[in-house]
Formats: sequence, structure tokens, C-alpha cells
Amino acid sequence: MTLDQAPDLSGRQQASRLLAETRCLETLLLGHGRLVRGSLIHRPKFCGKAGCKCTRGEAHPAGLYLSRLEAGVARPRFVRAADRERVIREAEAYRAFRTALRRWRALSKELSGVWEELGKEREDSYPFDKLRASSFGEIPGYGTGC
Repeated sequence: MTLDQAPDLSGRQQASRLLAETRCLETLLLGHGRLVRGSLIHRPKFCGKAGCKCTRGEAHPAGLYLSRLEAGVARPRFVRAADRERVIREAEAYRAFRTALRRWRALSKELSGVWEELGKEREDSYPFDKLRASSFGEIPGYGTGC
């Protein structure tokens, strides 16, 4: 949801909602264990031995490959049967991590816009009215090292 799609929330309410979702995502991002970068691909295998069924176009059972960019080129790496479960788990965790990170970045950008709007709403011009000048005080929380 973007600022123009938000249902009539005040700036403070929007900030609170965005901060809560940001904190949730930060917990998720910090909680991830090991990650394997790349995409999983099931690819048929062909051995090429003379007389094998694969020379007639019938592939062997598909193998699992982990494909990732290295120096700008996609490099598929065969995943051994012994590593299969771990690679699948960690590649899926990587995808979830990247999705959460993209959402966190979008929220940060949206939150920045909310802070700008709140700042504009609070701006005052100079010289102050005499009535308002007497009630003008320090901004709570500013400079407290939060």
C-alpha cells in the first residue's frame, strides 16, 4: 500500500503502521540462518554413451542444479543427492530473505515520505504570531539521543 492508497490515516497512524511492519520484517531478516544464492533448476541429464537411451532422445531422470550469476554469466552447478535437501532449504530461505528485503526497502521509502509530510505539516513561518510564539517550545525527543 502506498501513501495515495492508504485509507485516510493520519501521518502518525501511517508512520506507526509502517514502523510495525518494518520491525516485523527486520525480525524476519535477522532470523534467517544459512542462505544459498541462486535459482533451482531441474534439468534432464544426457550421458552421451553409445547405445544409451539418451542418445535416442530419452533423457535420464532430471538432475537438480543451482544456477547463479558469476561474472555476469549464469553458471549451473549440479547438486549432489546428499546435499539436495539442504540446498533446497537454503535456496528457498535466500528467496524469502530477498523478498523480505525488497519489502523492507519499499517500506523505508514510504516511511521517508511520511516523515517528510509530517515535517511539512509541522512547519511554521517566521515571524511567529505573538500567541503562538509564547507556546513554542522544544521539540519533544529531539536531541535526546534516541
